[in-house]
Amino acid sequence: MISASTNIIEGSRFEAGQDISGREPKIMVCKGRTAPHACGGDTIYEGLLYEAKRLNIPVIIEHAKCGCSGACLKGPFLSLPHLGLFYHQVKEAHLPVILKETVLKGKILFPLLHLNPLQSIRGDLIWEKAGNCIMAMDNSYCMVQTAEYLINFHADESCGKCTPCRLGINQLKDLIARIVRGEAPEDAVLQMESLIWLAGQAAYCAFAGKAAHIILAVLSNFREEFEIHVREKRCPAGACKII
Repeated sequence: MISASTNIIEGSRFEAGQDISGREPKIMVCKGRTAPHACGGDTIYEGLLYEAKRLNIPVIIEHAKCGCSGACLKGPFLSLPHLGLFYHQVKEAHLPVILKETVLKGKILFPLLHLNPLQSIRGDLIWEKAGNCIMAMDNSYCMVQTAEYLINFHADESCGKCTPCRLGINQLKDLIARIVRGEAPEDAVLQMESLIWLAGQAAYCAFAGKAAHIILAVLSNFREEFEIHVREKRCPAGACKII
């Protein structure tokens, strides 16, 4: 665990390898469902607002699109969409350094950098299984599309040996595609929950259960987005091309 007293500048001489010209600096802070959050995400959010104003550093600071109990041991997580980075285990003492070094200079603070491929399916999405925390890089992400990606990813990885996994995931693929297009039936969310439960409980091996866990986390934490797609035939994030 990184102590707040750790010198996070030392050894952090590499700059982020992305072209950030024309992209506004932004910090997204994770938060649990109810305050106060055990991970301290609310304190970090308020601290960033205070420090940015005190240091006169122009940066957008917002709550992240995050589903979490607020008790994640790796939190609070910060994402910096203009750099494509996630920081974790952030303490109040780190905030001025993050603003001065990462936001102003584009330097990566490696002791805070979240680099664990076992916790993420892709670089713009964090999945912390132990804390059931899932977080997107930016609020513009559609979580229904995120669920579609996860379903398609696990469908490609499935060996297809058992019926619940083979047929269940393929049915989920068809159902989520219809939700994204705005063609799903009114009970689509309930159908998804049933298919996910079946795949997790009746499959031959643990693969389906692991896949079901993350897909169900997206559905449970962002259920309203799914229901808006189904009920109102629109995408709150404006990302889906609803027919």
